[in-house]
Amino acid sequence: MRRIKRFRAFIRNNRTAFGCLLGALLLDIVIELLYRQSLSAFRAYLSARPVAFLVNVLILTLCLSLCMFAKRKWFWAVLIGAVWAGLGIANMYVLSYRVSPLSAIDFAILQLDWSFIGIYMSVPVFILLVAAVLLLIAGLALLYRRSPKSPVQPRRSIVTICILLLSVALLPELPLAAGFAGNAYTDVITLTERYGFVYTFSRSLIDVGIDRPEDYSARRIHAIAEDVLRTETKTPEVTPNIIFLQLESFFDVNHLEGVTFSEDPVPYFRALKENGPSGFFTAPSVGAGTANTEFEVMTQMNVHDFGTGEYPYKTILQDTTCESIAYNLKELGLSTHVLHNNTATFYDRDKVFSKLGFDSFTSIEYMNDVEYNEIGWAKDSILTGEILDLLDSTASRDLIYTISVQPHGAYPTDSESDGIRVLSGIEDEALRSEMEYYATQLQEVDDFLRALTAALEALDEPTVLVVYGDHMPSLEIEESALDSGNLYTTEYAVWTNFPLEAEDKDVKAYQLASHVLEMLGINNGTLTKFHQMNAWSGAYETELRTLQYDMLYGDRVVYGGENPFEETDMRFGTRDVVLYRAAVRGDTLTAYGENFTPYSAIYIDGARYETTFVSENKITCTAEDLPADARVSVRQVAEDGTELSSAVVREKSG
Repeated sequence: MRRIKRFRAFIRNNRTAFGCLLGALLLDIVIELLYRQSLSAFRAYLSARPVAFLVNVLILTLCLSLCMFAKRKWFWAVLIGAVWAGLGIANMYVLSYRVSPLSAIDFAILQLDWSFIGIYMSVPVFILLVAAVLLLIAGLALLYRRSPKSPVQPRRSIVTICILLLSVALLPELPLAAGFAGNAYTDVITLTERYGFVYTFSRSLIDVGIDRPEDYSARRIHAIAEDVLRTETKTPEVTPNIIFLQLESFFDVNHLEGVTFSEDPVPYFRALKENGPSGFFTAPSVGAGTANTEFEVMTQMNVHDFGTGEYPYKTILQDTTCESIAYNLKELGLSTHVLHNNTATFYDRDKVFSKLGFDSFTSIEYMNDVEYNEIGWAKDSILTGEILDLLDSTASRDLIYTISVQPHGAYPTDSESDGIRVLSGIEDEALRSEMEYYATQLQEVDDFLRALTAALEALDEPTVLVVYGDHMPSLEIEESALDSGNLYTTEYAVWTNFPLEAEDKDVKAYQLASHVLEMLGINNGTLTKFHQMNAWSGAYETELRTLQYDMLYGDRVVYGGENPFEETDMRFGTRDVVLYRAAVRGDTLTAYGENFTPYSAIYIDGARYETTFVSENKITCTAEDLPADARVSVRQVAEDGTELSSAVVREKSG
């Protein structure tokens, strides 16, 4: 009887802590059910990984227990719980449009780009979301007013928090051998599936960069890079133009087993594979993560050596330059460019590409006559003319890294387009509509490839085109439905307008550039030589990781202790945007110039005015009562309002 009384007293004295534990248990069950979408999938996860489930519960308990330091404990517990529930709901919504779960970096990427949000969220859904948020705020305000106050017991709270912290820190050690909380996985798909959403999202908040290798030292770097540093840089017999064409969400749907289409969406790409070097291409992500594929191809680094769900564009490349194929090919006299038919600022590309050594960046803000598909993405056909303009803009050979966007999701479940049809293999009506829309977009991209190679064939300069899909599309495709059996695999193909003999080879994204350059007799760059001189086996992956750490986070031993790469003064656009003059008639100001686009904006005395695009030579705005000395300028403005560049003021010749 006395023991029962003591137990009851213990519960009563620690009811807040136990309430947090019970709340965390229920909250994690809800979050995992939202993620896994079925009770059977949740049971399978719980059965296979009970320790992982417990760690997720303890993390939530730790978060909820912070309410113990507040007088209105119920209010703060509900608020913290609402935040985690909101993340669980957001994750479920994200997964309806892509394969990768929500991670902390997604909030940095979003950057309130409302045009991007609009593609994934209809007006009714947006209104419903706003209403739900407002109701939540009202409910929390009411709860705050009515929540009872209770005294804070700092000592007991601190002890509770310490116990929880210790539990969270120690419990993952139990299954460490299986990879839990270790470095075996930084991919959010694998981590979330195996170890739960709460753990993976929490890890993505703090797991950034490359951990210092245990054996890191100058001696170790010299041992790894000895042959690389000794190897003489080759001078190729012919230095061609090199064009990397990264196709958004592109893969050959003929690899889908059991699915038949009314016609082959990608006959020309299949011809490219058959007539030139090609192979499977392993991307670092599925359904999203374009920037990480770019990073791997450009830098030849393995992004999985970085933090959980990390985008180096948003982390380390905010602060430092990084060796890349752009820096390396400059040594051979190539001018270096990036071309992208979408907004410049997404993934901070407008800031990052100068840190990767590119001379220019042409984004959609510098393009005219752009066509858009049904859901609002720019069609890739615009890129042919832009590539030719870039090649014509310099006297030297060029490296052009081209990033397409047309086949991007979210794919409509009720598309009205009259295109390719699925004949068999997909019974779900919504998924069939998505697949038909996607296949139709692939067909148009395939036509673009045909037109591009025809245009390049006519050049009198040797040119190499490397085509690959950046990742699989965000469609409900199971690995079992692919003849490759791998959701991370797309394909690449190499086209040239001169003879090039090379064997087919499967590559990972960070191996593609070195493989292509080896075909061309080029070995410029530390990692280019490293990849070319290693057999892609044994200690290769470990040594690569150590080199990457040294280059970005360590002492830069491989570079002699200093960073040799200076940020470029990158220009925007292939052609100058030029302002000749401005004239006022009535309450309308008209600016006259060259190469204006729909993203050209008139500024008067530094203030931006709502601008109407008339033509590439004329834009207008409403401006009343302007002073005679008003200063008029024109600037190119990105979707999110970022000012990219100012028009050159020039007298009109003739």
